[in-house]
Amino acid sequence: MRYEYIESAYEPFVRNIKREFQNSDKTLFDKRNVIKVVEYEGKKFVVKSFKLPNPVNSVAYRYLRKSKARRSYENSIELLKRGVNVPKPIGYIEFGSLVLKESFFISELLEFDFEIREVLGEEDFEDRERILREFVKFSYSLHQKGVYHLDYSPGNILITKQNGGYSFALVDLNRVKFTDFSDDLRFKSLSRFSASDADIELIAKEYARLSGICEEFAQKTLHKYHRKHQKYLQRKKLLKSFKGKR
Repeated sequence: MRYEYIESAYEPFVRNIKREFQNSDKTLFDKRNVIKVVEYEGKKFVVKSFKLPNPVNSVAYRYLRKSKARRSYENSIELLKRGVNVPKPIGYIEFGSLVLKESFFISELLEFDFEIREVLGEEDFEDRERILREFVKFSYSLHQKGVYHLDYSPGNILITKQNGGYSFALVDLNRVKFTDFSDDLRFKSLSRFSASDADIELIAKEYARLSGICEEFAQKTLHKYHRKHQKYLQRKKLLKSFKGKR
């Protein structure tokens, strides 16, 4: 067993997370990984149980690479240091001696009003254009802080109405890199969502305004990466459909 926690008061909670997780019936997500809300001493936490790794990864995550749970915890701490809003990390724990068998990441429950997914998916969403512009401003600030979320997708960007404006937060943090951004990478990182051509144009134009990057380059590059990602999603959907018919 390997574990780490942010405050000593949480050690019993982290060490007994298997039992706490099993006893919770408040499931938020249940596909590859399982996410539940768990209550402990009157507070609500989000606990993510990562899918059991295949035999190769179970060895790699023990000896060669950090587990997804550990990366989620350490990335959360680094993001907070850089001024990025994320759920407060509590700890992580790994089970298995010679190989990794199970791992969990624990954070405080972050309340929010909606995801960017809803804004992009509904043309009549209230205050839609302002939210999209604020989303671009948030994305630009991430890039300026050297934060590259490799799964910067609509379900991982949470939005809260706050003081007449909007506050943004990131989740699903095991795939985050800290790097310097080229102009090309800035727009590649903004392409992992489905959006209309009009929305792509708005996002590219607003990003160009904030960054000083040539608007023609911004439009061309974001459209290129967005089309590429949509083709990838279509191939993935077809492959799933084919497997389902076998």
